[in-house]
Amino acid sequence: MEPIPAHRDRPHIRPFTPVGVQNEEKKVFVALRDPANLRGDGNTPVVPPQWLPLLALLQGEKSLDEISQGTGAPKEFLVQLVGVLDEAGLLWGPNAERLEREAMDRVRAASAFPMGASTAAGEDPVAAKAVIARYLSEAEDPEIEGELLGIVAPHLDYARGGSTYAAAYKSFRPGVSVSRIVILGTNHFGAGDGIVMSRNGFMTPFGTFQPDSKVIESLAASLGERLFKDEIDLLGEHSIQIQLPWIHEVFGQVPVIAALVPSPLIPMLADDGARVSFDEFVPELRKALAEAPGRTLVIASADLSHVGPQFGDETPIGGEIRKQVEAYDRSLLAVFLEGDDELFVKKLMNDQNHQRWCSVGNMTAAKLVTAGLPELLEYSQGPVDGPANANALVTSAALAFVRMPS
Repeated sequence: MEPIPAHRDRPHIRPFTPVGVQNEEKKVFVALRDPANLRGDGNTPVVPPQWLPLLALLQGEKSLDEISQGTGAPKEFLVQLVGVLDEAGLLWGPNAERLEREAMDRVRAASAFPMGASTAAGEDPVAAKAVIARYLSEAEDPEIEGELLGIVAPHLDYARGGSTYAAAYKSFRPGVSVSRIVILGTNHFGAGDGIVMSRNGFMTPFGTFQPDSKVIESLAASLGERLFKDEIDLLGEHSIQIQLPWIHEVFGQVPVIAALVPSPLIPMLADDGARVSFDEFVPELRKALAEAPGRTLVIASADLSHVGPQFGDETPIGGEIRKQVEAYDRSLLAVFLEGDDELFVKKLMNDQNHQRWCSVGNMTAAKLVTAGLPELLEYSQGPVDGPANANALVTSAALAFVRMPS
């Protein structure tokens, strides 16, 4: 047997999204989708579901010999498995690094990230516009008093979260003019544990959303190139792009400032100044926006709880679980609405974030940047019916940040 490269002999699998698929005989398999699609060709390894616990062992800590001894899986099989994963870009190592460089070369050549979640309403711009318009037409006018500074909207798929997106975006008056929109997202799959930004725009079915380069360069002048260290994370991150169809419908193609915001609940891996922290970023963003001409709006792309067997809980989702989740969500939202940001973060830390709120960082940042009074517009737990909903529950909320007249 030829020598095994070090990154394959002690394999560390990159984040992937498991997607259930069936073959012609109706047998169930799992496609290991790369959220960033580094290869750019959609190449996706497919494995039997029973292999997933084996994949979970590939954390860069054990060699193939150790994994073979611990599981009984033949080493020859493991060598083939990690080879397939490596070729697909799903192992950390030189091949993934090469694919990352090539993917970012394509982004920079186009000055924009390729279409991803911006196609959530469809790739046809006319049909996609109709989907968003229908959701908005069905939403009630929240009749916001005061000046609307920004919103919190979900980053769920539209099937589960469409009405909550609409509740948030309905806050904006028809025909309102803005100079730029800041979208604060959640870093679900990337390696960066600090703020992640880019100088590039985002392709959508409606055309390319351009970045607000002046504000971004203002931030770079104060915080340095550290802001862009992990911009590859934006390639597969849906929480930014999924807002763009709504922004297009309400405002048109306005310049955007996109940033993935880390959770203040989780300390940075290394406090070495190599990346921009939450505490550094928020005041600099406020300053840059205060100096920018025109009107700015801020959107926090945020989901709340993640509960159920899909997220590691033992108990399937039922009516009583939903009640418990809602009660806890509303207790946290009450603290957030009352304005005590330190207590909000402290409560989540003390509770060990047991319901897995995934967007604490961008919600808190949006509140601090706008300095607005938050108002709860809608709370949602998504659909109840269907067997899949017993496995996972993701909650969301629509909020508005408002400046009341003095």
